[in-house]
Amino acid sequence: MPVSLISQSIRLVTVAGAQLIAATFRHLTHLAITASTSMDGRALAPMITDLTDLRHLDLTGCPSVDWPEWAWLEAKLATRRPPIEFVDLTDCGSVTDAGLCALLHTCPSLQYLYLRRCTLVTDAGIRWIPSYCALKELSVSDCVGVTDFGLYELAKLGPALRYLSVAKCTQVSDSGIRTLARRCYKMRYLNARGCGALGDEGVEAVARGCSRLRALDLGATDVSEPGLQILARCCPNLKKLALRGCELIGDDGLEAVAYYCRGLTQLNIQDTPVTLRGYRAVKKYCKRCVIEHTNPGFC
Repeated sequence: MPVSLISQSIRLVTVAGAQLIAATFRHLTHLAITASTSMDGRALAPMITDLTDLRHLDLTGCPSVDWPEWAWLEAKLATRRPPIEFVDLTDCGSVTDAGLCALLHTCPSLQYLYLRRCTLVTDAGIRWIPSYCALKELSVSDCVGVTDFGLYELAKLGPALRYLSVAKCTQVSDSGIRTLARRCYKMRYLNARGCGALGDEGVEAVARGCSRLRALDLGATDVSEPGLQILARCCPNLKKLALRGCELIGDDGLEAVAYYCRGLTQLNIQDTPVTLRGYRAVKKYCKRCVIEHTNPGFC
């Protein structure tokens, strides 16, 4: 019978140790090895090949990990592929485009993939995602090598994609977001914080294309009043909205959000020029909304 094991903060995982885990827990379904400085592709390989029921793998903060190349694994995985659905490689700075491609080839059942701060990952690796997996959730936040061209490829995921973070991907602009929004129309969460080239055109595309959106982070982007007003009218079911550092927004846009998105529960307007008028509009129409702000005059 499959069992679940979470191994937290195992800092020294050798190849022999990995083989022992694989041999001892053959039917393991969940495994987390975090902040291990010795965990690498050679140590990871026996877990991939021998844990036949593994579905959830968390390797957060393992700086030496890259996915073993497919050619090396092919002989062992000729008759089966692991049913892995969830992989978290956050802060695994050694993950390359080739490693990402091998991961996708190895795990065709993958649905949840997190590559936060995997700075070696670029469009060259991202382009393989739609070829192998129907991802539901993806984070490439702080992957500065991901650009609009990567988003053109991710748009091929279509309605399967529900969650995407491209936070601080500074080369992402209106063009990439527009293409993504047109095809990934079932998206419910989008984090574009720090995408400074994103403005009203991209926000309008998201608003009109992704009417099921529930959470949106536009912090430190160029969204302005017209973009907010369109967003409010097209996405009335929005629950969470972050506008921190958006210097072009004001009370008119916020009043539109307050009036149309009355189910809003979280709003971040820190470091924005919003005044007491906009703040009071949110308090009036969004009764359960928690507002984060930096204006000591708001009460």
